[in-house]
Amino acid sequence: MEFYSVFNVMMSPCVPMSWRRDADPAELAALAPDATPEVAPGVTSLVPAAQALAASHLGTLDVPDVAVESSLRRLLVALFIRVTGLTCDDPDEWEDSWDSLLAAGRLDPTTVSAYVEKWAARFNLHDPVRPFLQDPRLADECGEPASPGKLVMTRPSGNNQPWMNHTPQSAPVAPHEAFWWVLAWRNYGPSGLGANRSHNGITHKSMAAAPLRATISWHPDTGSEYANLLLSCPTPTTIPVTGPDLPEWEQDTLPDPLHPQLPTGPVSRLINRASHAVLTIADPTSGQITGCRIAWRTPVPSAIKNTGAKAALETTLEAITGADDPFLINRDTKGPVRANHTRSLLRDFDSLIHIRRAGDTAKSGVTPPAWIRFLDTLPTDALDQLGTVRARALACHQDKQEKDELWFAQTTPVGVAAYTSGRHPEQAARVATTCGNAEFSAQALGQALRRAWRGISPDPRSECPWTHTAIATYWDQADALFWTGIEPSSEVADFTRLAVRIYDDATRTDASTPTGMLPIAQSRRILTQPPAIRRKKSE
Repeated sequence: MEFYSVFNVMMSPCVPMSWRRDADPAELAALAPDATPEVAPGVTSLVPAAQALAASHLGTLDVPDVAVESSLRRLLVALFIRVTGLTCDDPDEWEDSWDSLLAAGRLDPTTVSAYVEKWAARFNLHDPVRPFLQDPRLADECGEPASPGKLVMTRPSGNNQPWMNHTPQSAPVAPHEAFWWVLAWRNYGPSGLGANRSHNGITHKSMAAAPLRATISWHPDTGSEYANLLLSCPTPTTIPVTGPDLPEWEQDTLPDPLHPQLPTGPVSRLINRASHAVLTIADPTSGQITGCRIAWRTPVPSAIKNTGAKAALETTLEAITGADDPFLINRDTKGPVRANHTRSLLRDFDSLIHIRRAGDTAKSGVTPPAWIRFLDTLPTDALDQLGTVRARALACHQDKQEKDELWFAQTTPVGVAAYTSGRHPEQAARVATTCGNAEFSAQALGQALRRAWRGISPDPRSECPWTHTAIATYWDQADALFWTGIEPSSEVADFTRLAVRIYDDATRTDASTPTGMLPIAQSRRILTQPPAIRRKKSE
């Protein structure tokens, strides 16, 4: 694979697109001439970001890593907003523009080209003055660079599991992959120690966790990247534009580390809230990344000695962190819903579709992603043009520090528009009931297993050896029951029968022993008795 030593994100292949099987080969070739491998229906290829936008109606993103996919989707949405001009703060004007874009069904390539020509120099990955989404000051403000593998989160280092990736830290990184991981660090980088950075009299190593770390990011999945991007653009009623909403590459100066900017609209929320400053080092001949520097973008408040300046920075960082991301399920307290690889997608579906309208006194405690709320307001003809809109969850099960446990992606098997509570309250209620029944049976299963184990184990403090595997198996098998059970014409999902079967499988060996026979049989009643009887006995 051949790349240029001057790597420009808008002009060099870096966005992986999977092309529709029914795409016109001639149109593909015209809109994505610089793809590698050559574009063809049904093929996945890397294309420059500009060509990915121009040909977005002919394919979808096909990214090999969850954190990269989540970050790349946000970048493309920000580019889409800037290219199309969907930046006005007037709701009526915004909706008229959105309707026109929906009717067009694709981006005008000349509009994309005009934007690229205007800002082309700002998209160079290794520009000495303004490297794309990087901080050139790190070359002077930090010490020796780290190995190139530091940039790639999936390579083994620190507490990361070595079986995730066997590539050594010293192996160079291809420029398009470096671009991916620059994005991922800005969105998913850990807290902890980075390069020792000295800026304006402040020197320290501590870094804050990135804004998306350990979260679940929800995105529309329509089968057309153009429709995905269009639906992803937040309305001004959802995320108001309160000032010049410019991405970093359009701003006149580099961000001031000591005076971070507050988000002023959707673009700045998607692009400008990074916690980490990154600088890649490339071989001048091959363009391969041979080193990097990763440090704090804004100092942690504890590094500020002046009390007033420290308090001001704390307030600003809290406001930046507290600005809702348009692709997260945000809770009224405790921030966005966190990712957990043991937590089935179905358990968050109720929160995803619950829309709070003006005057709604019910306190759900959560706010769905902006695009879900927008989808709930669209007229029928717009929904017909968009087609089935599923929800794609991109999750990173992480702690706040440098320990990346598991990254996973799931897509709902059903379209979400048919279940939003604002448009279909009866269907949303069925989802809530089904989800509640699934949770109730899971809790009963765990309770029954733990009680049975207490009756068997001579040590009352010992941990039940069945629970973890049994609960994981339960949620894995409950998935199919749930999605079938929320369909209007289907029968009520029988989660109790599933829980009983898993209980029997988990305890089968011990149930045939003299010690385990009675406690396992008695604890099984927690699952087999009707819920009303269980509740009455526990009162």
